[in-house]
Amino acid sequence: MPSIQSLKKQLRGVRSTQKLTKAMKTVSAAKFSRLNGVYGKYAEYGRQCKLVFDQFSAGFLEAVRAADSSAPPVFVVLTANKGMCGSFNTEVLKLARQELDGHRDALVLACGKKAIRSFKSRGVPLAGEFILRDEPSYEESCAVLDAVLRLRQSGQASGAYVIYPRYVNMLTQTPTVCELFPPPRGADEPDSGRELLCQPDRDTFIAHDALPVFRAMFYELVLEAALGAQAATLMTMRVAYDAATEYCAQLEGDISRKRQSAVTADVIETASGEWRDS
Repeated sequence: MPSIQSLKKQLRGVRSTQKLTKAMKTVSAAKFSRLNGVYGKYAEYGRQCKLVFDQFSAGFLEAVRAADSSAPPVFVVLTANKGMCGSFNTEVLKLARQELDGHRDALVLACGKKAIRSFKSRGVPLAGEFILRDEPSYEESCAVLDAVLRLRQSGQASGAYVIYPRYVNMLTQTPTVCELFPPPRGADEPDSGRELLCQPDRDTFIAHDALPVFRAMFYELVLEAALGAQAATLMTMRVAYDAATEYCAQLEGDISRKRQSAVTADVIETASGEWRDS
């Protein structure tokens, strides 16, 4: 059985872990709240951009077409910058490995420190490295998309895919592959069957708004990945804090019982000595 001193030392270590996880939980909760607000406001705009893309998909795709359609695809892998978020990064990187195994000649753009370190440790050459902030800005996501477009327009890549954790809820983030430039649905007509009015004309509208629409849709994916990272970190730190708190209570109980046993033993020993003396 461990001594009281040993239990006290262990308790100090667990309390340090408890304080650390509590601090990280608080920070993650604040970041998640801010990101959730940004994503909630942006989601409607992103949805409208997707509707616009659906109406003009063929024209938009023509505006950003690849110079060489036979070139290999490019994969954008979105992960967090830090660990301590459960299996969040591991599952995304696992899906990325599966996709890359089927496309040996594919180009890779790694976004996030975890993705960069993972690919470099495995000797995977990277076509680009991007470290986005925990609360990514629109400009940061545009830099990534512009790199994809440069690879396509220079003939180095054709299809483009994003591997990211799709945010379902606080407890669930599902690794997903999303095509950045999906093929057109068919005729470029609105679902309602009504002709859309474009100012000043259809061609000018497509040439002017194709890139902003793609940037908006990609930024929504970046925000979703960042939101999932903070949710995963928050839940992991919450579980770790609760476990540390429970273990502290257990150790404190063990120390109290040890002390009580020692006091009882001293009382019995003292009483026994006095009985023998009498």
